[in-house]
Amino acid sequence: MKRMNFLGLVLFSFAMTLSSMAGESNVCYNSSFDSEKGNFDGWNINFDWSGNKHQMGNHLNVSYLPEFRGKKNVLKMKVPAGYESKVETPLIPYKMGDRYKCTFDILIEDVDMKILFQGYNLKPGIPPSDKMLIQDLRRSYKAESIDASKGASWKTMTVEFPMPQISEIAATHLKKVRYITVLMYVPGATFGAGNFYLSNLKITKLPMQVKVAKGG
Repeated sequence: MKRMNFLGLVLFSFAMTLSSMAGESNVCYNSSFDSEKGNFDGWNINFDWSGNKHQMGNHLNVSYLPEFRGKKNVLKMKVPAGYESKVETPLIPYKMGDRYKCTFDILIEDVDMKILFQGYNLKPGIPPSDKMLIQDLRRSYKAESIDASKGASWKTMTVEFPMPQISEIAATHLKKVRYITVLMYVPGATFGAGNFYLSNLKITKLPMQVKVAKGG
């Protein structure tokens, strides 16, 4: 009987380990910028379709560095003065209630940045597809942004989506979300020229579902 209990404990521990490993898998496509289809395959870096003059030519300022200051597979964004320079991860399918965490290394020269999760739904008349483009979507949820200040060295940062507990009003917007991304941008109307560098990005699904505060 004791032997069976021990065996059961071992199997349970093994199952929990596998579950934990599965939960830690990176769901962001081409997060290391090493796809055979191109360093930035899947990433949203070209925003010419938006018609926003502060974002035109954004993709021309993005480049890939095999190594930079001790990090490998690095995205470099040159930030011209007056531009809203930004990069946005590939789209990730989303199911109501799920929570995600994004960790990454970032180095910022001479500019301040904002980083946040965004939620999208389909634009009217656009059918669902396994090859959705961000221009086929409209934003339906904007998470609270965090600030990333300039500095001379790499820093590791984390953002989560959504918060562990949200209001009922926020939940009505979250129910509309079909895809999520992580957006990193420098507001052109506020900050000047510089550069930022991104490496080791990972997006994982968190084990606990979001809670909705009744009456909130």
